[in-house]
Amino acid sequence: MDKDYLNILVFGCSTFGIGRLRIRKETFKIFVYLLTFFQLSIMFFLCDYVQVKRRQLHLNQLRQELQIQRDEIRLFSTKIKEVEKRLSRLKDIGRRIRTIANLERNQEVTPFIGVGGSSSSPIPQKVREGMKWARLTLPSDEPLGF
Repeated sequence: MDKDYLNILVFGCSTFGIGRLRIRKETFKIFVYLLTFFQLSIMFFLCDYVQVKRRQLHLNQLRQELQIQRDEIRLFSTKIKEVEKRLSRLKDIGRRIRTIANLERNQEVTPFIGVGGSSSSPIPQKVREGMKWARLTLPSDEPLGF
């Protein structure tokens, strides 16, 4: 019958003497199994917690990168709009220049322009007036290029 029990001796202070603790072997085995189960459970939850924290850190980094990319896309879209505005201004200026130089496609070009003749012809006078108008309307301090 003594083989079914585990005896644990506890040595304390000299006034209390020696303490004796008897535990049944089945109870001890159950206690060891439960302790092992709890230890493995704690390790599992700890590892899972570490993995969740790593994923959360990675997710936060991806969110920051996404925000940076969104800001860059907004910047690029504003630059594209600005370039489109400049292109439309250049197109308008080109149309004005063609009008001034009498190069519109709708008008017929006289075949003898520039062949000679008197300087009092109406065409050079119109060109001079158009050039004065172009100088007045085009701002000289704005850059036209990109």
